[in-house]
Amino acid sequence: MKGLFKWAGILLGVLAVLIIAASLIVMFLVDKEMIAGRMESALNRHVTIDGIDIGLFSVVSGVEVTGVKISNYKTPEQLEALKGKPVAENDLFAGLKRLSLKLRFLPLLSGSVQVGEFVIYEPVIHVVKYRNGTFNFSDLLQAEGEEKKEAKKPSEPLSADDIPLSITLGKVGLEKGTVTYLDKKRNQTLQIYDLTMLAHSAHIDPSNLEARNRVKILFEAGVKPKGRLKSGAVKFFDIGLAAEGSVKPFDVKTRRLDPEVALEVGSPSGTLSGVKILESIQSVKAIEQYTGKLSFLQDEVTWNKANMDLWYKDGNAKVSTGRVTAEDYNLDFSGSTHIDTKAIDLELGMELGEGPSQTLRDSIDKRMQKELKGDVAKYVSSEQLTDLVMKHLTNEDGKVVLKYKVKGTTTSPRPTLVEPTVPPLQALMKEIGADVSNIAKEAARKEAEKAINDATKDLGEDLMKKLKF
Repeated sequence: MKGLFKWAGILLGVLAVLIIAASLIVMFLVDKEMIAGRMESALNRHVTIDGIDIGLFSVVSGVEVTGVKISNYKTPEQLEALKGKPVAENDLFAGLKRLSLKLRFLPLLSGSVQVGEFVIYEPVIHVVKYRNGTFNFSDLLQAEGEEKKEAKKPSEPLSADDIPLSITLGKVGLEKGTVTYLDKKRNQTLQIYDLTMLAHSAHIDPSNLEARNRVKILFEAGVKPKGRLKSGAVKFFDIGLAAEGSVKPFDVKTRRLDPEVALEVGSPSGTLSGVKILESIQSVKAIEQYTGKLSFLQDEVTWNKANMDLWYKDGNAKVSTGRVTAEDYNLDFSGSTHIDTKAIDLELGMELGEGPSQTLRDSIDKRMQKELKGDVAKYVSSEQLTDLVMKHLTNEDGKVVLKYKVKGTTTSPRPTLVEPTVPPLQALMKEIGADVSNIAKEAARKEAEKAINDATKDLGEDLMKKLKF
């Protein structure tokens, strides 16, 4: 036992020496000019760094880098001319306010990679797609030397067996970032703001994927274009998003990288306009004969709360318990879509508020006024007919609820009204036909009586008795 303590003490002493030695190497050999120079050589971009915080025990406590700015592509001559100068704001490719790296050293000795923190704070990224289809980072993807001449073989999917160590992550990702994407061919700019993407509480062990194959994720962002979109399923949007859930990176059976994602997605606020699916349900034949187009479905939709559960694997996305609470209506939705084909199979349920319900009733009344012609108009008002239509459209609570089945694609949806079932106008007229007939008979009898009374009001009493029916 005494010898055991002795060797344990020696081992701890050696580890302490190694940690101090590694920290000293980091302190004296790593500085911001050296890192910036290496980055410039590797990226062919002008790089500046405000500071690198390295202490005696940085191997244990971590390293912080602040104020990194990276320009767009530069030739060697341009890089030489830019030495000692700041990166121009209008030439910024990427930058960050702070980077924090905390790697746990001791677990490496037992075959485990444990990262306490690797987070980029307030990054700014400018992505540009040029008219010829290339990007402002395309040069970073090009092969060098002989590799340019050889066609690259498609790489095999990553397998859990390719990972020699178990992995534990405390917090990895970025916080409060901004990404701006400019498509010069379409002259369209898209911005992602307040972007936070974090993987945390991750445990991956290739030797036990059934129990340790999960990464928790947190995503928050705002997304909007600058100006209206030229194409796609919507024309404009400004959406705040928040998602939390988990990812199973590897398929347990095949052991290959094939992520399965399960998220709870929420949106505290947002605006969409030109939504193809909503545009498509403005006109549905089953009720258009009564209402015309659903005018309350405005070009722009604003909501103060939205949420859904999202599942994704291998290009297939499924949505459940989806709800959007808009000012004029609540929209419930569920279904599936395929990311590549854009095929959709959705169920939508729309519960109208008082304003749209009244707008719908007014539309029906105007429609019925046009349809009421001839003798029928003498005995039936448009209001009576409108009441009958609304009776078919409302549920037991007196609310208008429209349920749709939507097929097709995200850009060409095909909606069908499932509920309520509204009869054609001809059938509706037959439904009130018997009442109209009775009303007509009663009205004719009353008219006959009135005519007789008018004709005989000046006659004497005796003559009245003779003519009395």
